[in-house]
Amino acid sequence: MAFLGSLDIVGSALSAERFRMDIAAQNLANANTTRTEDGEPYRRQQVVFEERQLTFDETLNNVSGGVQVAQVVQSDRDFQSVYDPTHPDADENGYVLYPNVDTTEERLDLMTASTAYEANLTALSVMKAMINSTLDMNK
Repeated sequence: MAFLGSLDIVGSALSAERFRMDIAAQNLANANTTRTEDGEPYRRQQVVFEERQLTFDETLNNVSGGVQVAQVVQSDRDFQSVYDPTHPDADENGYVLYPNVDTTEERLDLMTASTAYEANLTALSVMKAMINSTLDMNK
């Protein structure tokens, strides 16, 4: 049963990192969005992870923890002000507020999430090989 718990942990990590990559991709896609539904430029989203809390029943049944997305928060970093009087969203002084998204930072987030995802896939492959070896011993 320990194998199954390990699979739960790796599965939760894969889901969490995939979600993190989705948010980073969303940030990159909106890096130039100067107006959203609320009238402001797009605000960078950040994922907060936490340890998966088990219920009492799950603990008794030897269910393993793992990681989960606690919340998605908006960055409070200031918007970037760019002088462009021809832009439709320019203020009376000719400045446009652009999102607080740093594309380099988002690319790094994508790379680290991708690396963590690959590491968890490797762990999953090792567990799969261990399970297959265990099953082969019974032949």
